[in-house]
Amino acid sequence: MRIKELELKNFRCFEHMSLMLHSNMNVMVGVNGTGKTTILEAIRIFIGAVFCELDKIENKISSPSITDDDVRLHNLERQYSVEIQGILDIDKELLHEGIASWDRVLERYGGKTKFGNGKNAKELSKNIQTLIRDGEETAVPIIAYYSTDRYKKEKKNTGLEADGSRLRGYYNALDSMTNIWFFLNIIKTETLWELQSGKQSIILSMVRKVIAGCVPDCAEIVHDVKYDKLIITQRDGEKIPFSSLSDGVRSVLSMVMELSLRCYLLNPYLGENAPLFTPGIVLIDEIDLHLHPEWQLHILNDLSAMFPRIQFIVSTHAPLILSSVKDGCVFSIADKSVYRFPNQYKRHPEQILTDMNTKLTFGHDLADYRLLIEAGKGKSEEAVRLREKLEVELGKNHDELLKADVMLQLF
Repeated sequence: MRIKELELKNFRCFEHMSLMLHSNMNVMVGVNGTGKTTILEAIRIFIGAVFCELDKIENKISSPSITDDDVRLHNLERQYSVEIQGILDIDKELLHEGIASWDRVLERYGGKTKFGNGKNAKELSKNIQTLIRDGEETAVPIIAYYSTDRYKKEKKNTGLEADGSRLRGYYNALDSMTNIWFFLNIIKTETLWELQSGKQSIILSMVRKVIAGCVPDCAEIVHDVKYDKLIITQRDGEKIPFSSLSDGVRSVLSMVMELSLRCYLLNPYLGENAPLFTPGIVLIDEIDLHLHPEWQLHILNDLSAMFPRIQFIVSTHAPLILSSVKDGCVFSIADKSVYRFPNQYKRHPEQILTDMNTKLTFGHDLADYRLLIEAGKGKSEEAVRLREKLEVELGKNHDELLKADVMLQLF
């Protein structure tokens, strides 16, 4: 399951915005306050419709709604109606048509979020519920959201059952506060089972494999029965309690551990391969939060390698993150609009920042011109028109136009 297109109307800072998303990796970049988090929050509300027909199980599975605070203001007046629309590719085992669309709408102050057209969302949700109830060995999608407050504001251990429905994979999945203790308790339970049975836990084996692929310094993870703590063994042999890890390591380790466990809970029949074959959509705000520059260079590729069927939609401020995007799209947000940024793979951070600053100054023209060149249309009428306009704005010998000349020779 992947989002193909998204359209917003009167949602927060956007009067109207639309974009076409990449099937694997999507990165939102922009200065503070431009709307990166706004787009992720809109997708969170849109995709939460998948939960509309699921058993809510004591309100542990919730579908976020549009609130009055989400309504765009113009001269301090709220602008209704607010609409979030999207089109998705869906596995045909989940929805026969293979494609779905719906919209979430708030029409008036104090009103409730409604479906403008919710047939596909309700049918998809019912199908997921039926597959789970019937025990069908069909992969149901993971859906998860990680805010900037992830693992800072942790829910108290609410005693969620360690064994039960596959729906546990959706518990608190779209909440801004994580319930990491639920997942730590699973690690504890599996460790005790290993000691008792003398057998290897499929869950622990899976988690260790994913962590090894995403957390460079982590050699082993185990629940220490004597101290009743999760212990991380680093590659130099030093043992550190999970609670004592740095913010960056703790954040990434928690996230990939949680993602892998959600994949397994939703699709236990896949065993250790649950992270590899579970589809879905994962939103991560400020993926670079607390990460060392070296880690920023490979975190996105690590996530894609460990969870290849998941569509990631993330935000960042870090040029190093952008330079690591090989298979995916980068979207730059400025002046209450969104445009696709040219591929920045392996480019120097200073070059990326120059492009970003130039883009903020001269609007969409430069990036559109570069995209035309990369598409082999550098001498088309549209490209020539943009070139003439840019030469007036920037001057014929501007660095960016000289770079474009080099690109013209390559494409």
